[in-house]
Amino acid sequence: MSIRSKLLAALIGASFASSALASVTYSTGLDANHDGKDDQFTVNGATAYLVTSTAAGWPVLPNSAITSGKYISWDPVQSGRNANTLKDQTYKYAFQFNWSGAALTTGLDFRWVSDDYLTDILLNGVSLGVNNLGASEVWKISNSASVTGQVVGGLNTLQFVVNNTGGGATGLAADFTVNGDATLVHVPEPGSFMLVGLGLALIPALRKRSTAK
Repeated sequence: MSIRSKLLAALIGASFASSALASVTYSTGLDANHDGKDDQFTVNGATAYLVTSTAAGWPVLPNSAITSGKYISWDPVQSGRNANTLKDQTYKYAFQFNWSGAALTTGLDFRWVSDDYLTDILLNGVSLGVNNLGASEVWKISNSASVTGQVVGGLNTLQFVVNNTGGGATGLAADFTVNGDATLVHVPEPGSFMLVGLGLALIPALRKRSTAK
């Protein structure tokens, strides 16, 4: 392989990929462009909104003692008449993540509050056996669970299933961590492209040095 090919391969490899032990935490309520919509979650296949008007009794979130997530729901207003529009329904809060490694069983850690009961968490349609059906005041008290689940290479889907048994306000706030070996693929920063350009610019000088020897 020529000097140019070796240097280019090394620079691009360093810019795009590295192997690491993945322990990545996600949470509800991420809204980078401040449009009031969750950047990562949907609810029943539609937009999940950050709750701006909370129902009576809901804690102020995020709260590191409860969850680092914020409340999300089908409507940003979860107090007053708006909260009563949809009653007695099941809400599926869905989140997708990419697993770049091979399929394997890995650990998942959850913390959440919900209104009403979180009846299950599904990973790629398979129950993880997580719920808070026995808890009281589920919209106030933080729940946690550590389980294992089968991830697949490529796109994975987590669904938090919340049953709004009594009607009225409903929402979910959660954070969770996905653990396991993975290959992390990075989008190169502008500086990475500059680095590649600098490397290519140095090739003539390297050739001259090699010839002089």
